[in-house]
Order: sequence, then structure tokens, then C-alpha cells
Amino acid sequence: MTDQGLKLLQNWMTSVVTERGGLNDKLLWAAERHGLLVEDVVTETCGLSAQKRLGIYVNGYVLRLLECMRADFPALRTFVGESIFDAFARAYIIGAPPKSPSLYDLSAGFPRFLQETKPDGGFLEPEITVLLDLPPEIARIERARAEVMRAPGIENDSPSTGTFLSFGMFNEAILLQVTPCLRLLDLKFPLVEFLRKLDQDDRPGPPAPQTSYVAIGRSNYRIHTQEIAFWQFAFLNACQLPVSLNSAVQRTAEQCGLEPASLFADLMVWLPIAIELGYLRKVS
Repeated sequence: MTDQGLKLLQNWMTSVVTERGGLNDKLLWAAERHGLLVEDVVTETCGLSAQKRLGIYVNGYVLRLLECMRADFPALRTFVGESIFDAFARAYIIGAPPKSPSLYDLSAGFPRFLQETKPDGGFLEPEITVLLDLPPEIARIERARAEVMRAPGIENDSPSTGTFLSFGMFNEAILLQVTPCLRLLDLKFPLVEFLRKLDQDDRPGPPAPQTSYVAIGRSNYRIHTQEIAFWQFAFLNACQLPVSLNSAVQRTAEQCGLEPASLFADLMVWLPIAIELGYLRKVS
């Protein structure tokens, strides 16, 4: 087979496996685009037609991706149940087939998909309707934890960049920046303790809606997930790019309506903890 013929077969197979729609629709689309019918590519054997053999392969492809989705969202699976999770995950895989060769990228859009496809809840009681936002929020924090585990951290930093006390405590001229692995979330529910129970296969009742600010970082290859105060959330956001301690304090104080002196006092207690948890580091 020539390289051109092999490329044609690869493109045809990719279209049949990854494009949206049912198998019949995919085959029609692939035939129009590549000029190949299923009988031209797949042979009948063991009493199975070419289309049935191909259908088994395509279904197997979806099942393999579904297994990856299950592994990425264990807490969400526990909360909504296997059948409901699988239904939404299948719809996500079929409706937005992966384009990246990395399975890590597969679930990146799942939280947004859940938010966009949730029922409108107009027929439900208000206290039930607000809980429709809970699955997308759980998916957001689980995806963030996966990103933190994979992103570059501070494990290879020298002690001088990772230890706050070693570079002059509260020297206003020092430059700080959040670590590459830090993820900050503005959530509609307090989910840190809720997820901790789900991770332990407990089944807690759903939390009441409440704005929650969460920082997820990593140090010594351990993930740290904490609910933080709004001023801490604002301070970390102020340090997304290298910034002097004094400038970060001024920005945070203005955003939160705090006195800079009061904020400095709170930072004396919290900054060493934030650096120990892998949220911040000194910029060389």
C-alpha cells in the first residue's frame, strides 16, 4: 500500500470513529469526504457484516474513553451515581470528540459541558433548582486537582526560592508570583470538605449554596486543597505575574476594602503557610 493510500485509510477511520453522530451518519459523511465505503475498508467475517464489525470497534473506542472519564471524576461519579455519570460522559464524548492525542486533555471541557447542558429547572422547587449547579462545580474542582498534579510545581526549586523566611521576611521589594501549578476557583458551593468525604466513599448530603474561594496547590508532590478567605484569593490573583509584595498588598487592599497595615499583619501569619503549600514562591 502506498503512503497516500495509507493516509486515506487513516483519515477515513478517524472520521468514522471521532466525528459526531450515529454510525450511519458517520459512514455517509466519510464516504462523501474520502470516497470510501465501509465494504472497501472492512471485510465481513465470522457472520458479522462489515458495518457490525466496525460498530464494535467504534463502541469499544467510546468505552475506553469513558473509562478515562470515570477515572478523572471519581467524586462526581459517587455523587450522581454510575448510570447518570456515564450518560453525561457518553454525550460529552460523542458530542465533542477529542482532538488531542493526549488523554489528559479529554476531560478538560467536561465541567463546561455539564454547565451548558444542565436542565433549566423551571419545573422544580427553588431549593432543588440551585442544586443543578452542583455537578458542574464538582467537576470543576476535580479537573483542577488533575491539572495541579500534572502542572510544574516547586519540587525542584532551590530552598532560597521556596522558603519565605530565607529571603527577608516582608521585604516590600521582593518579587512574588504564584506557582505554575496553583489553581484558584470561585465556586458556588463549599466543596472542600464535601469532596473529602466523597473521596472516602462517604455519601454526604449536598452542601447549601454559598460562595467559596478555593486554592489548590502542590508541594512535595502532595496536593493541598483549601478554602481561603476572599482577601487571600484576591492576593493570590494579584500575584499571577511577578509583583512586589508592596504592590500586591496595595492592589488587594483596594479590592477588598482593607487597610494595608491590617493586611500586612494578616500576611505575617498566612504567607509562610501559602508558600509551604505550594501557592507562592519568590521570583529570582
